[in-house]
Formats: sequence, structure tokens, C-alpha cells
Amino acid sequence: MRNVNFVAIALTAALVTLQLVGLAMVERSHAYAMHPSAPLEPAACTESAEVPVSQIPYD
Repeated sequence: MRNVNFVAIALTAALVTLQLVGLAMVERSHAYAMHPSAPLEPAACTESAEVPVSQIPYD
């Protein structure tokens, strides 16, 4: 019966290790995907471009 306990502990430790490795991989891929390729602050637009908007008549 002691062997069963050791096997259960070993399997639990292996599963926890796999979960931690998977979590680290997900965190790393998420951090890589969220890496900003552009500056965080948007450039201020000093020119105002007026866009014509068509009016939709209502009944």
C-alpha cells in the first residue's frame, strides 16, 4: 500500500510541474503577443480633418 502512496505523490508532483511549465509558456507567449510595436502614447493630431457625414432622413 505504501507503493501506491508514492506513485500517487509522484504523479501529483508531475502534474503540478506540467501545469507550471504550461502556465509559464502561456505567460511568455502572452507577454510576447502584447509587446508593443508602437509607442504607448498616441501621437497628438494637431490637424482637424472634417469628414462629411450623410444625413439619413427619418420618416
